[in-house]
Amino acid sequence: PPAPTTESTQTTEDTTVQSDSATSPQQQSKSNGDASRNRRIPENVKLFEIFHEQVMHIAGMQRLPIQDITALLVSLVNLALNIYPERLDYIDQVFAYATRETQRFQNSADLHNQGTQRAVLDLLMAPVKAYWSLFTAMALPNFVPLFSAQTYPTRRAVAGEVARILLRNETRIRTSEQLHGVLSILAVLIKEGQLQQGPPGMRRGGETDETVEEQGWIARIVHLIRGRDNVTQFELLKKARVALAEGNERTKHTTPALLTQSLKLARNFKRREHLSSDDYATQSSQLYKFMHTSLSSLYTRVSTPGVPDLVLRLFVSCGQVAAQCENEDIAYEYFAQAFTVYEESISDSRSQFQAICIIAGALSNCGERFGRENYDTLITKAALHGSKLLKKPDQCRAVYLASHLWWGVEKAEREEGQGKEPYRDGKRVLECLQRALRVADACMDTAVSVELFVEILNRYVYYFDQENDAVTTKYLNGLVELIHSNLATGAGEGVAGLDNPKRHFERTLAYIESRGYEGVEIKAK
Repeated sequence: PPAPTTESTQTTEDTTVQSDSATSPQQQSKSNGDASRNRRIPENVKLFEIFHEQVMHIAGMQRLPIQDITALLVSLVNLALNIYPERLDYIDQVFAYATRETQRFQNSADLHNQGTQRAVLDLLMAPVKAYWSLFTAMALPNFVPLFSAQTYPTRRAVAGEVARILLRNETRIRTSEQLHGVLSILAVLIKEGQLQQGPPGMRRGGETDETVEEQGWIARIVHLIRGRDNVTQFELLKKARVALAEGNERTKHTTPALLTQSLKLARNFKRREHLSSDDYATQSSQLYKFMHTSLSSLYTRVSTPGVPDLVLRLFVSCGQVAAQCENEDIAYEYFAQAFTVYEESISDSRSQFQAICIIAGALSNCGERFGRENYDTLITKAALHGSKLLKKPDQCRAVYLASHLWWGVEKAEREEGQGKEPYRDGKRVLECLQRALRVADACMDTAVSVELFVEILNRYVYYFDQENDAVTTKYLNGLVELIHSNLATGAGEGVAGLDNPKRHFERTLAYIESRGYEGVEIKAK
């Protein structure tokens, strides 16, 4: 194949034109490179220059309407793509002329009619669909200017197709230039066509399903950002955040993807901590501030339902990763922020219960990463919030689940002599279980009360298995007898809904019997 000319800014591979046939890229590259010879076009015949000159002459002399001009330009671009795919300067010449003509006719109704817009769309999409590398088309100096000069529907259609191509091909975005080009095109999806702004109570309803789908595309494209090294990746994420922030309330769709990428980067920074060439302390500190700022912005700027729950979950995830990367002070701050969001914005009782479970579960998994004082402060806060839930069943479950915060699980690395000894306080565990029993006993519905008793019994059995000295046979026997008594009383009074708690209780008793605990009585007295 002929070598690329000096005007070309891409490699031959980048300028390979796609084909509908089932041939390989190498075969297509060869067929495209030999196009002139296959079509018996002598090398001294400058076919593109001839047609380009004629089109310019016709457009200038006959004062053609913009619709006819764009139709001619589409044909000219297709000629260049088919005969001279490696000559990107030919395509850019057409785009430069199209940009000038679009600006000249910007106040003309002809520019906005359906035929013209369809031709402009075909013109913009020609190189996008033709080249294997999307970045080849986007590297054309006049591609973005021509794109930016078009109407909203045309730009949205082009941006949608660009997004689909990126996702379909899983194209990695590795450089600042590539990211800038992508964001320039996707800006129409990020920030345009938004809902009417106003006070939170005065705004219109939610986005359309189509808009939400487009935000999903953008979020998935964020996952395609893969810098060549950690520092480059961080710079790319910062550029992405600036662009995505222009979406205002739409950031609720894209921030989780940005945070997920940031958490991956935090782990990558930690893996390279031992390398003297990497300034781990500075880079990781800046990254955690970056994540904190992103979440705080989402929390303060977006007031739609569900955002506080999302922000709380993301703060907890950041806290977990910070703890795993041995940044205790930063992790503590993230968990403190999660509690702040809970106290300020989580008001629905069901959401409160779920939030407490999320926080407690995360703290339980990374307890050994905290110092005793910080950890005790956080878990006490979680247990306190759980004990204040509105509904008694939720309150009971939150309290007995909080008991696990005072009984750390032995991790695998402990067997190898690594890691700290798990934090355990048997008396605090017993206090949680006893409090949960009192809450369960206060429930007015007998069936609900019995079910909670059985759930608490399962916790007692777990801690008895774990050899918690504070949980003795006395407590197991007392609770078993209490459940037997309540079931008998409820059956005598014809209480409905006891079948499921009874079956649950029987399965628990069968397990206790199989374990052969000494001194534990499972028979009713």
